[in-house]
Amino acid sequence: MLITGKKRIRKCGKYIKHLSESEKAYIGLPITEDVSSRLKEIGFKELSLGESLVPSPKLGPISRFNANGKEVAQRHLPKETVYRQQHWEWEDWNGTSYSRTVDIPYQRYPRKLIPAPWLALTIIQSKDKKFVIAGDVIVKGETTEENITHQINLMLELFKSAEILQENLESYQIPKIERLNWELLPAGNMPWEKFKQKLTPILDKKSKGKKMIIAERLEKVSSHNPDFHAIGTNGYHGYIVFGFTDINLYIFETAEYGNATYVFEGDWKTVSSRTKSEIIQGNLHKHRFVHLEGWNKKIDNLFSSNDENKMIS
Repeated sequence: MLITGKKRIRKCGKYIKHLSESEKAYIGLPITEDVSSRLKEIGFKELSLGESLVPSPKLGPISRFNANGKEVAQRHLPKETVYRQQHWEWEDWNGTSYSRTVDIPYQRYPRKLIPAPWLALTIIQSKDKKFVIAGDVIVKGETTEENITHQINLMLELFKSAEILQENLESYQIPKIERLNWELLPAGNMPWEKFKQKLTPILDKKSKGKKMIIAERLEKVSSHNPDFHAIGTNGYHGYIVFGFTDINLYIFETAEYGNATYVFEGDWKTVSSRTKSEIIQGNLHKHRFVHLEGWNKKIDNLFSSNDENKMIS
């Protein structure tokens, strides 16, 4: 069943009513010339069997919720004090320049986090025909209608159409998924000024004040001389990995304003294949440093030679 001519749907019931109870199906589209062009715009490289990625949150509100989740204001609760960072620059009477980053308190209603669904688009194949599907197979009566609706809406936002595809176990080849999460930069120490050039496309999109704050954080981590860097693609847009392989330490810093720094030990590639909500809820990170006063000291303590200050094993 083809769904087209809609920006989004509110409920999926009428679109899956032809499915029998417990029947399996996919939400996707055959890969035509137009769909192929759109997939490459989204970030697919070769359209090879098993290629999979989480659409960028910049592609629209459905994609943004899919990758980042959302916060809902709890207006029935009392307001709370939270903080945002602001960078200030000024000159005194004789022209001397000063700058400072401060934490500014303000009142707001508490937020409830709705975790990101983190649905990936995946290329699969039946005989000699390729398809793109959103998420996993759906099962009538088992997969929630909320999840099915989200799968359909993600396809509608990205391709302006979606199709309920029958499952055919004899002809579908469900390959091992190859996620496109990270762009690895050349190994070896990379001076900050050289690495900063790699970040220009990310930083240039920020306002002057936010760009200054974000660059200062990235430079701080870089000052400890990581031996490799990786820049996030896929659902990790805006994240940078600083690798310190000799001490088995990996710092996930973000070029997005207001998020936190995550510190991992061990197999960073395995951890980064998880969704952000899985990492947080599963407590898979060693440390989580919120971007507030004291952040610089916490980063330095990761590399401290003083056992009392050292924050890694």
